[in-house]
Parts: sequence; structure tokens; C-alpha cells
Amino acid sequence: MDNKKEYNAFRVAAASTDGGYTVDTHFGRASEFYIYQFFEGEWVYVEKRTVPPVCQNGSHSRESMEKTVECFSDCQYVTASRIGAGANALLAEKGIVAMALPGELLDALDKIYKYNEIQNLFK
Repeated sequence: MDNKKEYNAFRVAAASTDGGYTVDTHFGRASEFYIYQFFEGEWVYVEKRTVPPVCQNGSHSRESMEKTVECFSDCQYVTASRIGAGANALLAEKGIVAMALPGELLDALDKIYKYNEIQNLFK
């Protein structure tokens, strides 16, 4: 019997260069994010979103970062191999939790699920 709650639906954007099998890209350098939704006890692939990388030669503008963050306004989490302090702060301002979880995508999604469950224990 699966204990995962149906009310607990949420979305994750994962930075990946290999079609969404691994989280392998720095947030600022990523051009492809794979969107997954946890719903009714399982992960469902939603879509691939292409964005212009915000990091250009080691720097970025707040405006370009804000445009990229806006692309994930329907997501509660973003995961990448690394996420800089500026991106992390801007995502947090928008209510999006940023997590640096490099490696297998399924492992990252499992960690995000567990984190989400802990956050909802007292709701």
C-alpha cells in the first residue's frame, strides 16, 4: 500500500543535458529543464522547457535571472547540479525551493519528495 498522499501534488524543474535522466547542469548555465509533477503517488513527466542560459562568461544580469525564474512560476522546486546564491535568493523570493542535487534524476526526485513530506508534517 502506497502511503503517498494525493493532496500532495507539486512540480519540480530539473536542469539536465541528457534528456532528464540526470541532474547535471549548473542553474545559470542550463538551457533545458525537465518538468516533473508528483501527483497521486507517482512522478509524471510534464514537459521540457528551454530557456536562454543566464550565465554569460561568469556573470549575469538580475533581469535575465528574473525572466528565467519566471519560467518556473508553476514549480515548487528547482534542482540543478549547482545553484548560486543569487539564483537561490531570487527563487526563494518567488516561493520556489532551490536544491543542488547532482546525480540521477530519480534520486533527486526522491529526495525532494521526502523533503516535501517533512515540510508538510504539521500542516
